[in-house]
Amino acid sequence: MEPIGRFYCVDALRGIAALMIVVFHYHHFYLADAYDRAAMPPVDAFPYAGLLAPLYGPFAAKAVELFWLISGFVFAHVYLPRQSSAWAFGVARFARLYPLHFATLIYVAVLQAISLHSVGHWQVYGNNDLRHFGLQLLMSSNWTSLSRGLSFNGPIWSVSLEMVVYAMFFLSLFIMRRGAIGVSLFLCAACWIWVALEPVALPLVQTGVFVCAGYFFLGCLLYALRPDAGLARAATLTILSSCAALVGLLAGFEEVTIAGIAVAMVSIAAGADRVAPAWGVRLSALGDISYSVYLVHVPLQMTALLVADLAFDGSREFANSYLTLPIYFIVSVVTAFAAHRWLERPAGQAIRAFLLRRGA
Repeated sequence: MEPIGRFYCVDALRGIAALMIVVFHYHHFYLADAYDRAAMPPVDAFPYAGLLAPLYGPFAAKAVELFWLISGFVFAHVYLPRQSSAWAFGVARFARLYPLHFATLIYVAVLQAISLHSVGHWQVYGNNDLRHFGLQLLMSSNWTSLSRGLSFNGPIWSVSLEMVVYAMFFLSLFIMRRGAIGVSLFLCAACWIWVALEPVALPLVQTGVFVCAGYFFLGCLLYALRPDAGLARAATLTILSSCAALVGLLAGFEEVTIAGIAVAMVSIAAGADRVAPAWGVRLSALGDISYSVYLVHVPLQMTALLVADLAFDGSREFANSYLTLPIYFIVSVVTAFAAHRWLERPAGQAIRAFLLRRGA
């Protein structure tokens, strides 16, 4: 069977997960300042709550775990069949992630400075000091115990955990190529057992790294089981993972439920890429903007909140309007498309070409 070049439906699923996070973060519009979360109204008071309550609540926040699993699936697809030097691997990750991260970091840093000077408080996230700015510059904002919490452009926290996991993946590639199923299963289990038992506290490294790594290597395992090998294989994996999710739900094991649902979703998407590839191609734009929409939506919210502080005496009444959510959603998507086309993609290509040429 001819291998799939790009899993468009799987990529589109990552884009859908990013859009779920955009809706989940709607609650930021109710924040009077970075530390006023206790004063937010209940979710059922949000606009469209009857329709979107699951996306406003903790369910949508678990889309981050889906990101991690998809990352493992895609990395296994890209790197298991071919060799890559450590330099080329690192350059590819840096060029892909850093330009937009740096741009949004500088934008948010300037905006937070204006907010603190003009209205006396931070917007959405605190901890906007030199320590956390340095951690953000190094994309290590939340995997290290030097961090005191979310800061600047907060959503980058999940990407910072992945940075450590990328290194773990590259170091395991040599042996993973000799037995991807067994090695991926072992690494996934080992990471989650470490989270459950925490036998020793590792210096500087937060436990969240191993939570992320567990989902990442579960994605590698799923790829090794070949959900794209046909409808029967995808259906079997979907049924098995759905059963695992149900068992986890009944037994009260939340992580098992989340992992089971995530595996089922990716199995369905990978199967669709095999049996109906044209669907995925039509949805490719969703995959293209998954990272950019994830990084730009909170800076846009911060901008709106600062304008509300300066022009409307800090009122948050606009958050109750039924127009706010669609406007915020559309502006986030349009901005993400622009950022991907005119910043993320060209800057990444230029950085990759320059660094690979220097390395050569």
